[in-house]
Amino acid sequence: MKNKFSLEPCELDQDWDSFIATSPHGTPFVHSQFLALLDVKYHAYYCCKGKEKIAAVLLIVDEHEQRAIGHHDVIHDGIMHRNIAHLNRAQRHSELFAAQEYIAEYLADRYAQVTLKLHPAIQDIRAFLWVNYHNDGPKYAVTPRYTSVLELDEFTTPLSALEHSDNYSNSSVSRRQEIRYGIKKQVTLSESQDFTLFAHYYGLTMARQGIEINPARLDALAVRIKSLAQQGLLCMYEAHTSNQEIGSFATYLLHGDTAYYFYGANHPEMRDSHTGTAVLWQAFPLLAQKGVSKLDLEGINSPQRGWFKLSFGGNVEPYFHIRLDKTDA
Repeated sequence: MKNKFSLEPCELDQDWDSFIATSPHGTPFVHSQFLALLDVKYHAYYCCKGKEKIAAVLLIVDEHEQRAIGHHDVIHDGIMHRNIAHLNRAQRHSELFAAQEYIAEYLADRYAQVTLKLHPAIQDIRAFLWVNYHNDGPKYAVTPRYTSVLELDEFTTPLSALEHSDNYSNSSVSRRQEIRYGIKKQVTLSESQDFTLFAHYYGLTMARQGIEINPARLDALAVRIKSLAQQGLLCMYEAHTSNQEIGSFATYLLHGDTAYYFYGANHPEMRDSHTGTAVLWQAFPLLAQKGVSKLDLEGINSPQRGWFKLSFGGNVEPYFHIRLDKTDA
C-alpha cells in the first residue's frame, strides 16, 4: 500500500488554509498568516494517496533545512488529516494509520532530526512507534503532554446566577472565590487594541519571574499580536478595576469553533486586584458570542501555571510530542 502514497511539497497559501480549516486537527498555529509572522523556515507537504490529498504536514526546520526543530509558539504542528467523517470506523483507522506510517518513515529517512507536536485529537500513534521496530535503526521517542479544555456552550446565553454554571461549579474553591471577588469589586473586561501596553505588561510579567526580555523583542511581539488581531485570527481582552486601571491582558487565537489561550500579561503591582482571574472568566461569554464553543488553555505542563489553568475546571486532554534523532547524523 505504501507505494500508493507520496509527500508533495506545497506552499502555505489559500488552498492550504482551506484544507486546515476542514481538518479535525487544524489549529491557528499552522495557518499561513500565523507562520508568516514568525518568519521561520518551514517545509510543508500534502500526503497524497494517488492524486487525493489525505493529510497535510508542517515542519519548522533549521536554517540548513535538515532538521525539523519546531518553534515554541507553534503549539501543534506535524500532521493534519483530512476530514474523514464520511468513512466508517474501520476505514478511518485504516486511513489514519496508513498515512502516518508513510509519513513517519519518510521523515525518518529525509531529516536528521524530527520534532512533531501533534494535535490532541491524534491519539493513535502506533505508526511512529513501529518505525525500525525490528532493527537497530533510529526510533521515535514519545513524550505525553497535557492541556486543559473548557466547554463554553453554556455562555451563549446570559447566566442568571453563578451557581447555574457548570464551569463555575467545576472550578476550584479558590478560583470560585476569585470570580466572586472580581464581580463584587466591579472588575470589568473589554476587547483591547492597546498592543503596546500589553507588550509592556508582558515584559513586567516575565521580569517578575527573573526573565528579562529586550525592548526590541517586546516591540516585535506587539506588532505580531496586532497583525493577528487585524486578520481576525486573534482577540485580546483587558481587565480593569473599578477605577479603570488595567491589571491584566489575555490574547486568544481563533480557529473555527475553538479558541486557544496564547499570551497573557499582568501588572505585578496589581496581582491582588482579581483581574488575572477575570481576564479569563469574563472572556468566556465574549468568546462564546464569537461562536467559540471550546477553549484550549494551551498546556498545563508547568508546575507554576498548570494548577492555575486547571482551577477553572476544564477537562484534561493528552497530546503527544514525537522526536527522532539520528545519532550518526
